[in-house]
Amino acid sequence: MPMSEIAAELPGPRTLISGPVFGLAPGAAILSGRPRGAELLSAALAHLETAPLPSATPLDLEGISFIDVSCADEFFNKLLRRLRSGELGKRYVFLQGGNPSVTETIETVLCLRELSVLARQGEEARVLGELTRPAREALEVLLRKKALTSAELAAELGKNTNIVCNRLNALQRLGLACRLQDGRAGGRRYSYVSIL
Repeated sequence: MPMSEIAAELPGPRTLISGPVFGLAPGAAILSGRPRGAELLSAALAHLETAPLPSATPLDLEGISFIDVSCADEFFNKLLRRLRSGELGKRYVFLQGGNPSVTETIETVLCLRELSVLARQGEEARVLGELTRPAREALEVLLRKKALTSAELAAELGKNTNIVCNRLNALQRLGLACRLQDGRAGGRRYSYVSIL
């Protein structure tokens, strides 16, 4: 196991490191076509491989005035699927900035592909794409509290711990939360940490 992954499991703060920002449009306001999406994907994967573990990297949408569906599909569909496969370890992404037209196109692609990603605009966070109501309910609490064990979330929601565990595991599989060993309790207790 790489040292960076071991460090992530040691006792300490229940937060993720902020990865370096990846700008999708350095000097390009219009993103169009699958070839452009593939170029962005290649650059983003190289960028993410240099990010520490565990980390959440902002994908900056500022400067993009337009993205078409084929470019958004090539980039977001493939990027999110590779991240969710675990190929890049405990590395996560979220969106920041972007005009309503750009975020609407991205959300359309995510809904078609049954994917989701967190987006931050100012201090507000929201989910773009598909997410069930129970998972969304758990995510809202996690975003507010920043880190919780399944027992803590169960108490917050007034639900059975097993039900809450299923919701938290779903959020982790979707790349919307990170599960870290909780050094506060010793043993095999885990916290689920918000990526925002």
